[in-house]
Amino acid sequence: MAYKSTRITVETEQVLTIRRRGCARRWCWECGREVDMVGLAQAGVLAGVQQRSLRDHARTAKWHLAEASDGSPLICLESLTTSGGST
Repeated sequence: MAYKSTRITVETEQVLTIRRRGCARRWCWECGREVDMVGLAQAGVLAGVQQRSLRDHARTAKWHLAEASDGSPLICLESLTTSGGST
C-alpha cells in the first residue's frame, strides 16, 4: 500500500503601520521618486537597531538618506523595509 504525503508551506509577512505624523514625504534620489521618510531615531526603532550604532548601520544596510530642513537625517522607508531591518 502506497502512502501519500502532503506538504504544507506557511508563509508569513510582517505588517508595519506607521502613523503619518511620524513621516515626511520627500524625494528620494536613490529611489527616483517621492517616498515616506522617517528620522534616524525612528528608523532605528523600526529596524531594531541600538541608538549608538544607527549611523554605522544606516551605511552598512544601505538605507537611503536625505536631509530635513533643519539638517537632521531622514531615512527612506522603502530602503529601510527592503534592507530587512537589522543585520
